[in-house]
Amino acid sequence: MAVMMLCCGCSDSKEETIDDGKLKPEEEEMVDVGVFDLESQTVKLNDGNIMPVIGLGTWTLSNEEAEESVYHALKCGMRLIDTARYYRCEVGVGKGIARAIEEGFVTREEIFVTTKIMPSDYDRAAQGINDSLKDLNLDYIDLILIHQPGSNDEAVYRAMEDAQKAGKVHSIGISNYYTKQQVDEVLSYAKVIPAVIQNENHIYYQNDELKEYVSQYGIVLESWYPFGGRGHTSENFNNEVILDLATKHEKSSAQIILRWQLQDGYVVIPGSSNPDHIRENYDVFDFELSEEEMNSVREIDQNQRYENW
Repeated sequence: MAVMMLCCGCSDSKEETIDDGKLKPEEEEMVDVGVFDLESQTVKLNDGNIMPVIGLGTWTLSNEEAEESVYHALKCGMRLIDTARYYRCEVGVGKGIARAIEEGFVTREEIFVTTKIMPSDYDRAAQGINDSLKDLNLDYIDLILIHQPGSNDEAVYRAMEDAQKAGKVHSIGISNYYTKQQVDEVLSYAKVIPAVIQNENHIYYQNDELKEYVSQYGIVLESWYPFGGRGHTSENFNNEVILDLATKHEKSSAQIILRWQLQDGYVVIPGSSNPDHIRENYDVFDFELSEEEMNSVREIDQNQRYENW
């Protein structure tokens, strides 16, 4: 199954300026960008790179927990791993990746690793990227994001663009940018269009307006907190609509929510240190929600964020 997010697709980093002064990928190269292929479990980004659509989040995990969780996620079939300098578990993530590669059930090329850098690190952003490479024990990072907006966004973005040019990073993007105005500010100075925006997104906060707006640039949305985050999972899992769909499809509430997000065009990175939960989160490709069922979940939206930094 493929989920179309654009009517045309994109790029190998070629850009053009349009009338509003913002960068856009060249139209003739906008083929298949933003299209979720749920058979291959991937989406093509606006820079031509291919990203898995489901993976593991590592927020709050210790290095020891991150190593085990990453190893189990890769072993069960996940190929996307999300971390950040701020999480202080990149060393563990790197060890989990190395262990999986050493055992031979996955190659580095099959794994998509995301990390993030804070805008407060603007004066050492280039070194921060090198530090991430060292801690992760990797030759390159698949995707690096500005962790959240800050007064030094532009300096950090420049460092990420330079790292991409040097081959240290394959794709770049932003995180926790929720409005058209925030995205426009980045586009005003970006030489390379962000490939991904990673935000809080769940059934109670769907932010369709942003998803629709950034689709013209081939930007893909990724959900952290797909279950609402710690302290809110019960509220999400016990929603009446979700429970009814779980019963109907003989799946868990978590699986219904993840399947809904994937079909609606969000990359998902549920976090867990429990191998059984990690396997359950990945087991969402043997059923499909109808358009009526998709709409019933869309109607849950209350524009309600849990983390208002």
